[in-house]
Amino acid sequence: MGKIKKYSLMQRVILLTLLFVCLVPLSSLAQTIQLTGTVTDTKGETLIGASVLEKGTTNGCITDIDGNFTLTVAPNATMVISYVGYVAQEVPLKGQKVLNVTLKDDTEMLDEVVVVGYGTMKKSDMTGAISSVKSEDLMKRATTSATEALQGKIAGVSVLKSGGNAGASISVKIRGIKTMGDNEPLYIIDGYPGDINTINPQDIESMEILKDGAAAAIYGSVAANGVVIVSTKNGKAGEMKISFNTYMTVNSVAKKFEMLDADGYMKVHNMMYENAMANDPNQKKQAYLTVKDGKNPTGADTDWQDEMLRTGIAQNYYVNIIGGSEVAKYSLSYGHADEKGIFKGNSYIQDNARLKLNAHKYIFDFDAGLNFKVTQSKQPQYSLKEMYSMSPLVPVYDENQTYGYGLTDMSVDGVKLGLPTNRNVMADDHYKTRKYTGYDITGNIGLTMKFASWLTFKTSYTYNGYYYNDRYHRAKYEANAQEPSLYPYNYEYNSYYYQQTFENVLTFMKNFGKHSITAMIGNSVISTRQDKSSVSVEGKKTEYDVVDGGLSSSEVPGGFFDPTSPTIDAGIGGTFTGTGTFYDYNRASFFGRFNYSYASRYLLQVTVRSDGSSKFGKNNRWGTFPSVAVGWRISEEDFFPKNTPISNLKFRASWGRLGSESALGYYYAPTMTSSNTQGMSYLQGGNPWSGMSNLYLVNDDLRWETTDTKNIGFDFGLFNNKLNGSINYYYNTTEDLLIEKVMAPSAGIYNPTVNVGKMVNKGFELELNYGDNVNGFEYNVGLNLSTIKNEMLKADPNQILYGSAWKGDGHAVTQTLKGYPVAGFWLYQADGLFQSDAEAAAYVNSKGERLQPNAYAGDVRFVDTNGDGSIDSSDKVYSGSGIPKVEANLSFSGAYKNFDLSFQFGSAWGHKLYNVNRLYYEGMDAGRNFFKTTLDAWTPQNTHTDMPRAVLNDLNQNTRESTRFLENGNFVRLRQLQLGYSLSRTIAKKIYLEKCRLYVSGENLFTITKYSGIDPEFSSSILNTGVDSFVYPFTRSFVVGLQVTF
Repeated sequence: MGKIKKYSLMQRVILLTLLFVCLVPLSSLAQTIQLTGTVTDTKGETLIGASVLEKGTTNGCITDIDGNFTLTVAPNATMVISYVGYVAQEVPLKGQKVLNVTLKDDTEMLDEVVVVGYGTMKKSDMTGAISSVKSEDLMKRATTSATEALQGKIAGVSVLKSGGNAGASISVKIRGIKTMGDNEPLYIIDGYPGDINTINPQDIESMEILKDGAAAAIYGSVAANGVVIVSTKNGKAGEMKISFNTYMTVNSVAKKFEMLDADGYMKVHNMMYENAMANDPNQKKQAYLTVKDGKNPTGADTDWQDEMLRTGIAQNYYVNIIGGSEVAKYSLSYGHADEKGIFKGNSYIQDNARLKLNAHKYIFDFDAGLNFKVTQSKQPQYSLKEMYSMSPLVPVYDENQTYGYGLTDMSVDGVKLGLPTNRNVMADDHYKTRKYTGYDITGNIGLTMKFASWLTFKTSYTYNGYYYNDRYHRAKYEANAQEPSLYPYNYEYNSYYYQQTFENVLTFMKNFGKHSITAMIGNSVISTRQDKSSVSVEGKKTEYDVVDGGLSSSEVPGGFFDPTSPTIDAGIGGTFTGTGTFYDYNRASFFGRFNYSYASRYLLQVTVRSDGSSKFGKNNRWGTFPSVAVGWRISEEDFFPKNTPISNLKFRASWGRLGSESALGYYYAPTMTSSNTQGMSYLQGGNPWSGMSNLYLVNDDLRWETTDTKNIGFDFGLFNNKLNGSINYYYNTTEDLLIEKVMAPSAGIYNPTVNVGKMVNKGFELELNYGDNVNGFEYNVGLNLSTIKNEMLKADPNQILYGSAWKGDGHAVTQTLKGYPVAGFWLYQADGLFQSDAEAAAYVNSKGERLQPNAYAGDVRFVDTNGDGSIDSSDKVYSGSGIPKVEANLSFSGAYKNFDLSFQFGSAWGHKLYNVNRLYYEGMDAGRNFFKTTLDAWTPQNTHTDMPRAVLNDLNQNTRESTRFLENGNFVRLRQLQLGYSLSRTIAKKIYLEKCRLYVSGENLFTITKYSGIDPEFSSSILNTGVDSFVYPFTRSFVVGLQVTF
């Protein structure tokens, strides 16, 4: 029994031991979870064979062909996800069972390749100031314009819209104003010169902005304003993929002017007349202020803004098909946009189609592209100025009028009201139509021959063509009884433009140990032509008769059997006029670039380009534009400490010279005309006779504008490149400015262009970007900031460049003078209001003479700034500039699980805006409607105000160009806010989709500013920089969109 007991005890020990050993893994198994997920890159493409590893163990797997994985792990494990060429991520699970990871390119391992002029370059080898924008950033804006999508993305790049109307133009400036001509940058699309407006933003893969001379000088005379290089999406080998994107936008006016209603109109106009009558006994009130005992004589209370405004709707559809094999790849896309503007009579339709082909066989690489765009634009055919000015006492419709629309020429109880003369804009909208139709076509073809791994040759041809048609029709009608449209009228304008470019480029690229050399030479020939013609017909004819022995004439209706017909043929039998002209332009270029790198640390780039232009005379037809740049990758030095937060540091410095001829425009061939304009016709017996004359003054010594650019910068990365950025200081001078010399009309020629003047732009640029992934929340924060100071270093001492005159021939608020910015504000200095007639009378000079002899209580006091005893134009002093000193933009994008969020703030600081709208609608000096702010006009009972008194004719000139209308232009605005949701891949596959994303977004949601105008951010001409005059109100937009890939 004892042995048996002992054996049983041993057996029990063994059994317990075995049970313990077995239970350990079982207990471990009970504390594990099954983890599933997907690994993709930043473009949403799945990564096949990515490593998924439980940190600290050998437990792991790789992703399958769809990028998916399944792995049993501990609930609180930390997962390490890695893939060759991408930055590895460590993600603590904290119990989550689904893990979707996006890996970013590792710039240390796969050095990002950036497109530069006539080639590509590793980002680490760049020596110029180049900034990049990727497709995912552009896609966050719901727009059909690639330039608008660029807004706020890059330091030093200003993108401004001309207004909130559908189809409004957009201007782009890189590092400020450099010329009095066109300041738009050069656009290179897939290596070929082109028009960015022909490209749908959704077709773009990336955009590189070349900002300094070293980066842009290879393009010579067309790159003085900078270069934007656009790379569109390529086809890919494999199965065909179809992407479909659509969104709908609801637009409303973000801000509108608060105009007087009928009661306010009567009140302010009564004040205006009563103050005028107090100074002039002969002044009498108009009947609209006296009939009906001073009450509203018509009973109407029309808000003309509300009548013309509406909710705008925009629809956008885009489809892209990509595919191909290892030999040939293709990308085909089509986009359609249809926008109904927020103003009646405003619409914009755009259709884009694009085909891109790439093929490789033996030593040959073939690429071709074709872009086609059709636009149909209808812009309001009524004046915003008239819309704001029209009296609310006038009804929109009036059955007593011939054409059914209310007119200012009204009578009540047989009494003419004498209302101020303005147009009924609703009648203008109904009886006038205008349609602009444009057809753009761009085609390019290139053949590259790789003779060796180090030697390639490319020859290419590009065609850019644009046909434009403008049709206008005006019926017989009345919108203003004083200016009736007596006869129907048709007008048609046609323009055909084309440009052909031939280029050849030979590239040598070879490494010799630690030495790397790239050399490129090439030539380019461009031929351009534009033909323009116009014809118009008015439905009248002139009949002649002999009366009392003398010849008399009279106009009678003729032609236009159908007055509503928009075609020219409808006017047969009427009075026709027509003009036609054309120009030819040619440019030949030779260029070269040399890049040298030692040990990927010391970098050198030298470029030179010589351009010959037909715009210049024989003495200066050719211009040569060199550049040189150096770089030092400090972080690659042996002495650079490795265990620091700084993972990348590079120094850059460059100088480059660029040319420009944009201010010259084009030389049009002489034409025949029946108008007597500057000698183009001949007078005989007081009547013009058709003739022909060359009105251009030949100047063989005219020189190229030249811009010298200097740039010093650092590129850096910290914390394993989670934080990266660049900082630049630039100093750009443009000399031999091409400026129009104003001639007396008696000269009989067009104003010639001469070389005179020099300007400088200088400033700092900072770009920062921080990205990370925290517990599955992936985010990216971007900041860009730029400063600029513009100054004229030289100017024509015999000619001042003025901006527009806003009140007849006067009220020019900007001047361009030596020592000040372009289009600086030169204004009288307003110094409050006179509070009594005695105070106004006591405002005298040293001789006791009144400085403002027509001033009374409530009028504006102006400062005699030069102390000469009189207030005149010499008292206007520099009062600021419309060029912002600082622009800053902040962006954020983040994604967690299936949700994503992005937003962007924009701001500008340190500039002034001149509000011309207030000149008219706070003037209170003539018959029109005014802003509601005029209800606070000065009266003896309302002295605590800065709004002067209302007085007809304004003898004190309270509305002269002064600081009264100058305002602070600072603003901060939320440009864009977007929230998206993507279906999980499991659900997407069940409905036969690869990806499916829904999103909602808002644009221009709010603006913080003290500026009282419609919007503090708008484009204007160079000499009117910062002048706000009748800009179409901007929109606030709400968007719903869908993105699908099959």
